[in-house]
Amino acid sequence: MRFFGADTDAQKVEMLQRIPIFQKLTRNEILEVNDLLHERIYEKNEIVFEEGDPGHGVFIVVSGKLRADPKHDVMKTALMDVGPGESVGELALFDEGPRSATVVAVERTVTVALFQAELTTLLTKNKNIGVKVLMEIGRIISKRARQILRHEQHIPTL
Repeated sequence: MRFFGADTDAQKVEMLQRIPIFQKLTRNEILEVNDLLHERIYEKNEIVFEEGDPGHGVFIVVSGKLRADPKHDVMKTALMDVGPGESVGELALFDEGPRSATVVAVERTVTVALFQAELTTLLTKNKNIGVKVLMEIGRIISKRARQILRHEQHIPTL
C-alpha cells in the first residue's frame, strides 16, 4: 500500500527521511520501503492499540500526537507522548508479544505502520535496506531501554 498516495516522489522521500528509522536510506530505498508502509489516520481519543493486544508492527507518527498509558510500575513515571518522527511498538517487529500499554491519539494523528510481515518481505527482497532499517530500530530500542533504566521521562517505545 502506498503511503502519501497523492504526493510526489520527492515529497514522500523528504517526509520519510525525517523519520529516524528511514534516515539512512537513499531516495530509491525509501521509495521501495514506501510500498510496504500502511498509512493510518486516528481521530482524537481513538485507540491505536490496547494493552494486552498482540503486537504486529511499529506505528510511526507522521503528524499529530499519541499518548501511551502504561500499567507497569517501571514505566508509570515516564512521559509517554509520541510526536512526529517517533514510533511505538518496535518490539512487535520481532515477536507478537502483548502490547505493554494502551496507545490513544491525543489529536488527529497520521501514522505509517510497518508490520512484521512487510519487514520479513523487505529482508527477503532487499537485505541491504532491511539491515539499515533493523539497525535504526535496534538503536531506538537500545536508547529507550537506557532511558527506562535511568528513569528518564520520555520513553515512547511500547
